[in-house]
Amino acid sequence: MSDYTVISAVSSTIQNILKQSITQSTDPALTGVDIYLLSPTEMQEAGNSVGISVWLYKVTRMAEMLNEPPERIGPNQIQRTPLPVLLFYLITPFSPAPGTRHILLGRVLQVLYDHAILRGADLQGVLQGTTEQLRVNLEALSLEELSLVWEALNEPYQLSVTYLVQVAKIDSEYAPVKTGPVIEKEATYSQILSVT
Repeated sequence: MSDYTVISAVSSTIQNILKQSITQSTDPALTGVDIYLLSPTEMQEAGNSVGISVWLYKVTRMAEMLNEPPERIGPNQIQRTPLPVLLFYLITPFSPAPGTRHILLGRVLQVLYDHAILRGADLQGVLQGTTEQLRVNLEALSLEELSLVWEALNEPYQLSVTYLVQVAKIDSEYAPVKTGPVIEKEATYSQILSVT
């Protein structure tokens, strides 16, 4: 069960996975690099010249899951179907040295490729201890689409990648609906004969 804090939990999960593999790394090329849940503009305003920005820039609903039937949680109760959302992240490495930016981006790609499915102990916040799992996919945005994201930030384009995380579910706060129990199930079948 996930409440409205699930989006924050997903962001914390990604931040934590990257911190474990980058910030806490013994590799000298990664020393002192922290992971921030800030937009690239906020990173620069905060004076963070070295680090990785993990910025949630878009949230949409997952239309394919909207028609799922409600879940029966008891003999007389039905829980409203959760709202399934897709989360889009822009990940940008920051460093004065171009070579370091390339190393950081390569490490991000490697870590998220190795953690394409997040579940169990990886999950943070409200997702901790649940059976939920998140899929993390590198998005293949065209340069034009990526440039539009940077244009919205009023920033010049920088080396960055986008990731799609699916699917975070936001449960309804309404109480379960009371309904009659299923007393008898009946399955029928019929054979369709071809007409010649």
